[in-house]
Amino acid sequence: MKIKLICILGLFLIFISIYNYIQISQFIVNKLTFHSKKLSKALRVTQISDYHSNDYINSQKLLDKIIHFNPHIIVLTGDIIDSKTKDIHPTLDLVGELININPNIFFVIGNHELGNKNGDKFILNLKEMGVTILDNNSQTIDIEGKKINLCGLSFFATNQDYQETMIGIDEDNFTLLLSHSPNRPIAYSKGIEDLVLTGHTHGGQVRLPLIGAIISPGQGLFPKYDKGVFNINNSILYIDSGLGNSIFPIRLFNRVQISNITIQPIKNS
Repeated sequence: MKIKLICILGLFLIFISIYNYIQISQFIVNKLTFHSKKLSKALRVTQISDYHSNDYINSQKLLDKIIHFNPHIIVLTGDIIDSKTKDIHPTLDLVGELININPNIFFVIGNHELGNKNGDKFILNLKEMGVTILDNNSQTIDIEGKKINLCGLSFFATNQDYQETMIGIDEDNFTLLLSHSPNRPIAYSKGIEDLVLTGHTHGGQVRLPLIGAIISPGQGLFPKYDKGVFNINNSILYIDSGLGNSIFPIRLFNRVQISNITIQPIKNS
């Protein structure tokens, strides 16, 4: 009887290990579609968040998925390296491959870049490579003849930082706000943004069916804003659950992912 129990326990641990490896290494592509009256053509955005220098990921497969989607914009919503990442160059190499796909890459700084001793060097290298750093500032770009507002908040942004970032925004343009943590937009948003893209929560990493995330940074136990799409002050908030893990490489009912987002125009009748 004792031997049987040990065998069952051993098989269970093997199953859990295989399951967890799939969760942290075999990413999925979350495909989302939103709609806007401010666009005349579809806008395609690839979001990569909370990569944490995840070397379990098949980077070529990742790049192939993005190439197939053919985004107009690629956004990196923070924690692309981990606070414990010692060698930043593999992650920079991946960003370089993304630039080869599309140079319209925008980045907001996460808490792990701030906590890494090489974080400043990583951000500087991104700038030198041509990545646009949105840190309490905004930029207007032209995508196939249509102007798009891109705004970004720093991880520790205050309400005043938000207000100053949004000053002068032409609300006739489609406005995309990037923030590593959803907590700032939730607290500060005035509805100027059409779409807010964030990460940080990892979807809780460990989720339970019908319940969702058990815990999330900044929100505590059973957070409301853990993963997915929410409406805040007439804006759409999307929280991506991330392509990597922090602290422990553990995921439950919550595979690592990227998001391919399409904003379709609403034609006036």
